[in-house]
Amino acid sequence: MSMDLSEKDFKNQKKQILAGVDVSRKGSIDEAIIDLVLIMNNSADFVTTSSCSGRVLLFCQNNYEKEKRKQNCKWIYSRHDLIDSDILISHIDPSEGELVLKFEPFILHVQCRTLEAAKIVQKCALESGFRNSGIVVGQHGKITLAVRSTHSLEVPLSNKGKLLVSDEYLKFLTETVNEKFEENKMRTDKFKTIIEKIILNK
Repeated sequence: MSMDLSEKDFKNQKKQILAGVDVSRKGSIDEAIIDLVLIMNNSADFVTTSSCSGRVLLFCQNNYEKEKRKQNCKWIYSRHDLIDSDILISHIDPSEGELVLKFEPFILHVQCRTLEAAKIVQKCALESGFRNSGIVVGQHGKITLAVRSTHSLEVPLSNKGKLLVSDEYLKFLTETVNEKFEENKMRTDKFKTIIEKIILNK
């Protein structure tokens, strides 16, 4: 028996999702992926539920561990584009606590009307380099596709008020993060191009 939702039922769910409040810290879709999100949401078979174009984040690890809730950790510096080593270094203060530098690649969660539609987009994601993408089918038949990769980085920078790394290493980390941003953009652009061909028949 098919678990695919009828077009009417999916349309109602989609309307509720799109009318909901954006609960992310930023409160809006990242500019770099707005066109991609609109393409997905303008299709009758898809609705995006969360997304991030990719970002670098400097945050306080001890708050994160204590609360066990990411939204309660202290963010020191966040950017969705290439970073400058001097600016990054200027934000590093070991007295803040256990600092961690993290790069998170593009991620997109899409609710799909049919399993077949989800499989098509998953294939696009895999072809674009997002090798950790997968489909989850919920108890009530909700089909969610996560487009993601293992293209990430997480490095501790300080411990007990002491900086663990040199400025030279921070400059190396900056170069590494920027290389990951460039690779992330290439994969995202490729994914968007393939999606356009399939959904918009371009």
